[in-house]
Amino acid sequence: MSGWNIIYGLINFAILAAGLYFVGKKIVFKMLADHKKSVEDELTRAGQTAEHARELLESIDGRKAAGEDACARILSDARETAAAASRVEADRDAAAAEQIRQEGERKLRRLRTDARRELSDEAAEQIGTAAAALMRGEEYQQARRALTQQQIDTFIERYEVMPGELESFYETGRADLTVSFADEPDEAAAARIAQAVDAGIDKACGKNIATKLTVRQDSSLIGGVRIQVGDTVFDGSAAGALEQARGEIASLREPEEELLGALREKLRTVSLDMRVYQTGRVASISDGICSVTGISDVMAGEMLAFKGDLRGMVMDLKEGSVGVALLGNYDELREGDTVLRTRRVMEVPVGEELLGRVVDTLGRPVDGKGDIHAAATRPVESPAPGVIERCPVSVPMMTGIKAIDALIPIGRGQRELIIGDRQTGKTAIAIDTIINQRGKDMICIYVAIGQKESTVASVVDRLEKHGAMDYTIVVCANASEPAPMLYIAPYAGAAMGEYFMHQGKDVLIIYDDLSKQAVAYREISLLLHRPPGREAFPGDVFYLHSRLLERAARLNEAAGGGSMTALPIIETQAGDISAYIPTNVISITDGQIFLETDLFNAGVRPAVNVGLSVSRVGGAAQLGAMKQVAGRLRMDLAQYRELAAFSQFGSDLDKTTRATLNRGDRMTELLKQGQYTPMSAADQVVSLYAASEGYLDGVELRDVARFEQGLLPYVRSRFPELEGAVLSGSKLTKEQLALLREIIGAYTADFR
Repeated sequence: MSGWNIIYGLINFAILAAGLYFVGKKIVFKMLADHKKSVEDELTRAGQTAEHARELLESIDGRKAAGEDACARILSDARETAAAASRVEADRDAAAAEQIRQEGERKLRRLRTDARRELSDEAAEQIGTAAAALMRGEEYQQARRALTQQQIDTFIERYEVMPGELESFYETGRADLTVSFADEPDEAAAARIAQAVDAGIDKACGKNIATKLTVRQDSSLIGGVRIQVGDTVFDGSAAGALEQARGEIASLREPEEELLGALREKLRTVSLDMRVYQTGRVASISDGICSVTGISDVMAGEMLAFKGDLRGMVMDLKEGSVGVALLGNYDELREGDTVLRTRRVMEVPVGEELLGRVVDTLGRPVDGKGDIHAAATRPVESPAPGVIERCPVSVPMMTGIKAIDALIPIGRGQRELIIGDRQTGKTAIAIDTIINQRGKDMICIYVAIGQKESTVASVVDRLEKHGAMDYTIVVCANASEPAPMLYIAPYAGAAMGEYFMHQGKDVLIIYDDLSKQAVAYREISLLLHRPPGREAFPGDVFYLHSRLLERAARLNEAAGGGSMTALPIIETQAGDISAYIPTNVISITDGQIFLETDLFNAGVRPAVNVGLSVSRVGGAAQLGAMKQVAGRLRMDLAQYRELAAFSQFGSDLDKTTRATLNRGDRMTELLKQGQYTPMSAADQVVSLYAASEGYLDGVELRDVARFEQGLLPYVRSRFPELEGAVLSGSKLTKEQLALLREIIGAYTADFR
């Protein structure tokens, strides 16, 4: 029994040992396999690490080379930037030197002009004094008597009563006659003069009117005789001739070496014939308006001469007096002063000599560049061209502003109103338009009405910096000047423009602004006691602007073929375009560009309100290519503005609405344009085409300006013929549009 137990124990031990052996072997094998796998993994990782190390070494070499190239490029760019900065600095120094040189030349011209003026004035004074002293001598007594007798005979032979004086003769029943002799009075000669006056009055009116004769001696006449019948003076005195000669000599502005010859010529041609003029007296003065009695034959719009250089324009013809608008400083004018007729309507100098100059309402220079020797003058008021002389407005007048040239095209000969509140960019549009006319054979006239002198000076400076003053005339009636100067200024500018228009040239004239002219005219009218109407304006305020703006036209070939385009500016109050003056001018013009304050404050510059802006000429004066690419622009923007107004009340928008808003945002951003940066027609076509065809849809809103800045030179370099194709006036062909799409598409694909 014990033996079997031993055997069973050995068998169990053997089974246990075998199990342990197999289990241990399996564990050992597994351990070995795991170890082998871990070793293999380590070897794989080591290989990968080695491969990474090799790649890293290679990339280090590549990055080193790329870094060296980048450093080289940076150094090269730095050198180019430094060189460019040096060139800019040199150009700036050259520009400063040129500006200093020009300023020196202007000062030299002023000094020479002042010297010539002083020399002429001094010569005139000395010559007049010497001649007067010489003629008073005893040796010339016989000559003076002969001169007096000759002038009396001439008067008796030629006297005719002035038509305007008959009324005063009827009222008073007599004619006042004053005969002044330089030497001892000749009663017999005076009686002969009185008989001639009686005969002339009887012949004119067939009524017996008494003549009240006054004879006196006036030694200041030096020689000859002076006869006054009513308001009319027949001056044959030597003093009058010398005074006229003194004025002509004082006006000489010839160079110093030619002044002596000019003086001799003036003295040689001095005339002792009787000069006929009418006189009046200042009855009252009030804020640039005076009432003058006498001068019964004066014409409406005639220019009157007061003492000194003061001039006035007749505005009211009343019974016994006339209302006169004073054009200049009237501080020295007093009641009772003498007023002389000039027998000329109000006129201003015109011609090429005014280009590049700044003048006042009367055409006198105010820029310190010397006198203007204009060869011609033109009345400030003249009839507008008739319908027969005009031809349709069909030639574009590009402003260089995308929002205007695309949406509100302006043609040569058109009248387009610029209207908006204060500080909304009205003047900026006008100045950009002038700058854009460089090289387009367009004469520009900028009329500044009621603005500060500093504002006008900044405008002139900006025009000079852009080279626009070479073809521009600036007419300024500053805010400190009397109201009549502000009233006349636009008409003076129109007269200067008409001179060029009738010569077959194209003119652009800007009235900045007519609101101030209307206020000045209201002030004048109230002082003239005209009845006030709506907003205290007189009833003829519409005629004030209509007769001015109707002078803008495009003439046919028979009338000269020139044109004058008018851009009047009107300032509104709180955007109220329904006020009296805005509605008047809107009804006169061929469209308006309305600038909105909210858009301006939102950063949309120019702040053109598409809904309220319109051009009644429309596509007739638009380039074919511009019409082709901007045809849907107005409709798209109007739809965008409407959707934008409603979408702000909700956030759940469909895909089509979001796409419309997305494109409208980009189109609005694209139409923004900086000041003093007008664009060429071809560049505008490229920008608008890119937007209308959806190339901007995938561009971030903040990158729209950068997209355009890169696109324009890219297209110019690859499609140089586009400029000529656009300016030809015809539409772009299918091939040209396909090429343009290809170029813009390539740029858009590479844009980052």
